[in-house]
Formats: sequence, C-alpha cells, structure tokens
Amino acid sequence: MANKLLIFGGTVVNDDQMLRADVLVEDGKITAIDPGLASMLSANTDGQMKTVDARGRLVMPGGIDPHTHMQLPFMGTVAVDDFYHGTKAALAGGTTMIIDFAIPNKQQTPLEAYHLWRNWADPKVCCDYGLSMAITSWNERVKEEMEALVRPDYGINSFKFFLAYEGVFMVNDKEFYQGLKQCARLKALARVHAENGSIIAEKQKELLTSGLTGPEGHTQSRPEEPKQQIGRVQLRNKRIVPFMLCML
Repeated sequence: MANKLLIFGGTVVNDDQMLRADVLVEDGKITAIDPGLASMLSANTDGQMKTVDARGRLVMPGGIDPHTHMQLPFMGTVAVDDFYHGTKAALAGGTTMIIDFAIPNKQQTPLEAYHLWRNWADPKVCCDYGLSMAITSWNERVKEEMEALVRPDYGINSFKFFLAYEGVFMVNDKEFYQGLKQCARLKALARVHAENGSIIAEKQKELLTSGLTGPEGHTQSRPEEPKQQIGRVQLRNKRIVPFMLCML
C-alpha cells in the first residue's frame, strides 16, 4: 500500500506561478497538483491517507543550499555549526538539502577527506546532503582519486579550488590548471574561490605589523583590483571547463 500524504488548501509556489491547489504525495514523490484534489480524494479515501491543512499558508519546494561548511576545521578554529545543529536549523528555515565541502588538508588525500566528512555527517544530519570535494594539492594520487570520486559509489560531481589561504588550502597556478583539465576530462563542475592568495598574505602581514588585528582587517587585506584580475583569468579558463565562482 502506498504511503500517501495530501496537503490541501494552500497556495502552491512554483518557479513559474502561484496557485491555490492541493498536493498529493505518494511514497515520498509528488504525483498530483490540482485545485480539486481534496474533494476528489475525500470520496475515495480508504482512511490511510495523512492530511495537512495548509489553508492560509504557502506550499513550496524545499530549498537546496549548495555551499555550506559544517564543523569545518579552519586555521585553528572549527565552524560552530556541526552537521546536526546546522541541518536542523536549515530544515527550520525550509532548506531540505545541503551540499557541504569536504576539504582535505595538505597531508590528506581527497578520498581520506571524503570518508572523514561522511563519518562526521552520517550520524548527525537531519536533512539530505551531498558533498563537493576541494582539491588542495596535486599529484598522481589526487588525479586518480578524483576519477574514483565521480563514480556512483561516491557521487561527487564538483571540485573546488582555493586561490586563497596560502599554505592552508591554496593551490598554485600549475595545480589549478591540472585540476581544471581533470575536471574537463571527468565532466565535473569546477568551483573556484577566486582571490589572490599571495597578495592577501602580504597585506595581512602589513596590517598586523601596523597593529590592526580586528575583523576590519579582513576586507582591508583584500583589495578589489587583484580580485578583478583573478576574475578575468578565471573567465579565460572557462575555455578549459565550465566552472562556478564561489568567491570574488
């Protein structure tokens, strides 16, 4: 017997229109949207259907957040939201799926980071989730593991490259270029944190030497002109593979 849910009386919000309608869900899949569903089904229900009264409310698809960093270890800190609290908060706001970044440190391989993130996430998540893999170094093993990660067993279809955070996550130009070529070969999406990490590192030293240690130093260490230059370089690299700019 199908597991049925009827959401009735609400205003359905889709990308193309809003309309007053009822929504039928069977075994977790939306099978019908129609203004007259509730009246049609009431005469034929077997009493096994769960109903939700949505009158006066909006009924919309769950959101997907494609860029999260749950419990990320980063430069001596750890993100305050772990996979439990972060995804619980997401559901409270209508987000039903996240895509989190698995980010290996310089001593880890992508597969090691994948298993670490799965071990963190699987016992805690409250909603659906996927992973995007960061590439923080380059060698033949990284190249081979990228190929493994796009297989259905792992399900990774995007790889992120940091052009900032020198000595932590940042890749150099050669590593970035090789990674883009591998993404193209694997038909994977490249995602790019597009800043000039070397200039940022020098600006940070200057600001610290001048005595500026507050949060305002974050923006002051990131001048606009180098960021724009990096953006132009990334646009030229689109000839190698389509990519998404995550930060600019």
